[in-house]
Amino acid sequence: AYATNVVGTVYGNEMSFTTTSAPALAIGMSYAGGIIFDLDSSGQHGLVCAPSNPGNFPWGCQGTDIPNTSTAVGTGATNTAYIVAGCAQRPIAASVCADLVLNGYSDWYLPSLGELQLMYSRLHLQGLGGFGWDWYWSSSQKSPSNAWVMTFGGGNVNNYGKHSDNQVRAVRAF
Repeated sequence: AYATNVVGTVYGNEMSFTTTSAPALAIGMSYAGGIIFDLDSSGQHGLVCAPSNPGNFPWGCQGTDIPNTSTAVGTGATNTAYIVAGCAQRPIAASVCADLVLNGYSDWYLPSLGELQLMYSRLHLQGLGGFGWDWYWSSSQKSPSNAWVMTFGGGNVNNYGKHSDNQVRAVRAF
């Protein structure tokens, strides 16, 4: 370090600093309010699920079409917004997730079917996440009367009536 003024330049003792890098993020790690189950190619962004289930709830609005939901990974937040906007019934799986404030975060949503499948294969099958053997709702609609569910008791995918109560696990992106 040095300082310069009208008198001249004065030099101080040389110092060196070493910074430590943050630990690499990994599937199964607790981070950003939940448990990581997906990472992008940068390794800095991805998806986490809440560490526990809030309970059993219906998907909601049996017989009401909620258009434009998708089963693809990355669509759960949009699907949830469509459900909450198009279905006034409460509490339902999507509203429970959308209203959740957990570990300092309030941007939780009901996962798409593709996101549920990642949670199953990358967490549950590795003994992580504390999932039960129950059926879990996705935010992916099958028809006006049915939505996609997945059992964590074997990985099967099916569609159930929206009036049925099933487990819910909230997700958020980071």
